[in-house]
Amino acid sequence: MRQALMIITVGLVLALMVGTACAKQEFYGTVEKMPASGLLGEWVVNGKTVNVVKDTKLEQDHGPFAVGAYVEVEGVEYEGKFIATEIETKKKK
Repeated sequence: MRQALMIITVGLVLALMVGTACAKQEFYGTVEKMPASGLLGEWVVNGKTVNVVKDTKLEQDHGPFAVGAYVEVEGVEYEGKFIATEIETKKKK
């Protein structure tokens, strides 16, 4: 259910972006900063500001989210901001 909601939300965001170039982006990196309370809000991953919203899929299969955690981030650029659609902890290679 949550995944379907996320897909619908991302679809609506993309539909509203008529005339704006948008492509799904994916990158790996180390979490450098997180919101003071909870997981929603601005994170910094490898120097890039990542906005985590209520529809962002969060997976902690390889450890908890914390500063120093290695993660995979997927999302889209929208109005100059990177909106995460999914963040997942990973084992550092």
